[in-house]
Amino acid sequence: MMRKIAAGVIGVCLLAVSGPTPAQTQAKIDPVQGLTFSDAEGGYSLTMGFFTQTRFQWLHQDIYRRADPLLSTPPIPVENIGGPQESFATRRARFFLKGNFVKPWVKYKIELDLAGNDEGLRSVFIPANDPLLGFNGVNVTAGNETKDERSVKTMDLYIDLSPRPYAQFRVGQFKVPFGRQELVPDFLLQMTARSIASDFFAPSRDRGVLFRGGTQTGKIQYQAGAFNGTGLTQGENLDSKLAYAFRLTATSGGPYLDVESILDSPRAFKVQGGVNWYSSTDTPTRSSPATPIGSVRDTRAATDLEFLWRRANILLEYFTRKNDVDFAFDLPTSCFGAFRQGRLSCEQYGLNAQVGYWIGDRHEISARYSKIDNDKEENRDVRTEATLNYTLFMKGHNLRWSTSFSAFRLGVNAVGSSGFNVQLGKPPFNSGGPFFLDDNPKAFPGLKDDHNFMVVTQLQWGFQP
Repeated sequence: MMRKIAAGVIGVCLLAVSGPTPAQTQAKIDPVQGLTFSDAEGGYSLTMGFFTQTRFQWLHQDIYRRADPLLSTPPIPVENIGGPQESFATRRARFFLKGNFVKPWVKYKIELDLAGNDEGLRSVFIPANDPLLGFNGVNVTAGNETKDERSVKTMDLYIDLSPRPYAQFRVGQFKVPFGRQELVPDFLLQMTARSIASDFFAPSRDRGVLFRGGTQTGKIQYQAGAFNGTGLTQGENLDSKLAYAFRLTATSGGPYLDVESILDSPRAFKVQGGVNWYSSTDTPTRSSPATPIGSVRDTRAATDLEFLWRRANILLEYFTRKNDVDFAFDLPTSCFGAFRQGRLSCEQYGLNAQVGYWIGDRHEISARYSKIDNDKEENRDVRTEATLNYTLFMKGHNLRWSTSFSAFRLGVNAVGSSGFNVQLGKPPFNSGGPFFLDDNPKAFPGLKDDHNFMVVTQLQWGFQP
């Protein structure tokens, strides 16, 4: 993997500087843009830069468990053993190469994450399907579980061809055009992290091709692409189906802006919005010939609306998602309610509402509410987030300090909550098998939704145009 990355970086560098002779090459160092090499005619250029985000995090987390490990029949008392956790982390450390070669409209980008785990670890949870059989579910993983964030991960690796505003082409690895907040670069986010809804619904990066363009002024723009549908969890698509995405945006003036912070907002009032669609069909490979083969159909839609002022903004986003399968065991873990009820489909929705206000000439405060409903037909499986954030811009985004306070609520029937694990009987809560509050509301006296609180203070610095 590392040899491939190194070869790719060297190859792009050679392409970028192979046109002009050394005498024609110009070098420019900018405290914001980074280091740029280019020829006098503008046919070749290479810009190198990086940014990093270092944070301290305080998290107070609810962790419910069965109080009596020997008790195997309801009612089973529970206890909360949660508490505060403190940690330092390098959330992101990105290095990039970007520029153009041959023509000004032939562009490329390579972005590496020097702090994140590389792709390869995969996890599949097989839930309990019959409490009478004593099968509590199992989590099957493949890959290296001992990674310590020292590996290098390729985030972006693509080439852009844009000879005309209405006809542009991209091929490689990049973000799928779905979800407004996901398409905002990590470097330009208004808060220390994206919302829970954006992380849940947006496909993020994948490998594929993209056609895009718009009107001369950029008031209307489109993006349409075909992708593996696997994200970065595997290098190739292992079935005959691809994923498809489409995004259409419109603005009151000028091009659509993939920004959040008021620092990047236009000086004049602007309204913009977009609609998104994503569809993927997967046919999982079965290791056992006795397991029937079926398809997993994943359809998502989203819409967003932004109001951008000189000193304030309002950012709104709404998501829907429908999972259809041929066999219940292919449902995603977030649709456990559908699995337990014998349904072969699961409808989900989510939303973001975010506002920001600029104070003085270097200060920004922002607030956000985000929500995920894992299954419209399941009770108490909603997840919510409420976040308040403050940012001090010392040198724009290239040197900024942000602090955020977040409150999270996870319903007892939401996958990932400790209350759900207590019901399911997952280790270390595996006494007596699964029992569910929907079937017996008094099965676990004192069991409540998880209420978690997190404080993050983060320093971002680097060279990033």
